Amino acid sequence: MTSATAPRIAQPSATGALLPRDIVIPLNEVQTFFPDVTQESTTGWNATASGSPTATRSVAYTSGDGSKKVTISADAYATPADASAGYQQAVELSRAVPDVKAVPVPSLGEQAFAGSVTQNGQTHVGLGVLDGTMVVGATIAGYEATPENIARLTDLARAEVAAAKNR
Repeated sequence: MTSATAPRIAQPSATGALLPRDIVIPLNEVQTFFPDVTQESTTGWNATASGSPTATRSVAYTSGDGSKKVTISADAYATPADASAGYQQAVELSRAVPDVKAVPVPSLGEQAFAGSVTQNGQTHVGLGVLDGTMVVGATIAGYEATPENIARLTDLARAEVAAAKNR
């Protein structure tokens, strides 16, 4: 869960370049999973990337009224070992968030972890995937942690892992 709205606290990495925008799937593809997001609100460097990525990208999409948000991130590492270390750090940070609940997800990439937390009346569900030298994150905010929303988030993460591999 490396997106800006993930239910975890992380220190920004001091290293890393910006991955190209097309590493993250575009709005029209995100809408196939979450049709109520209508705009790209921010894009740039993933400030919550764990470890020492060589490059990152985070893109946030929101509903028209801003009440719902989908954030996708992709972090590239020099080696699979570096990616694994960054992924493990992100999982540890996620598990340390007060009241976070692990969410079961099917196999994605080499490893995957998902969790949900409700704070200040808003639920966040985040999912992180380790795949080779990449760590992909997908997070929803303003959605309930229902099995349907978790399945859609899982499908979104699967699409992003495939997109990141092909770019």
